[in-house]
Amino acid sequence: MSCPVDPVRDLNNYLQGHSRGNLTTLLSWETTQQGPPHQVMHYATAKFQGQGIGYGNGLSKGMAKAMATAEALQYLRQMYPN
Repeated sequence: MSCPVDPVRDLNNYLQGHSRGNLTTLLSWETTQQGPPHQVMHYATAKFQGQGIGYGNGLSKGMAKAMATAEALQYLRQMYPN
């Protein structure tokens, strides 16, 4: 049986275990929402050292954050390989 994918956990593990030391303090989140109460769209931005590196949107805050996290992790793996 396979484990469900958890991009937020994967990102945190990557930042905590990086060869340059724990980079989690350099990560922050910005979340917003727009639309009528019955059809709210959530937006999330993952920021590393204040720079947006991952963006996501979805019908739930978790969905938006998961999308942003996947982009952020891809960016960080390219910029800061272990």
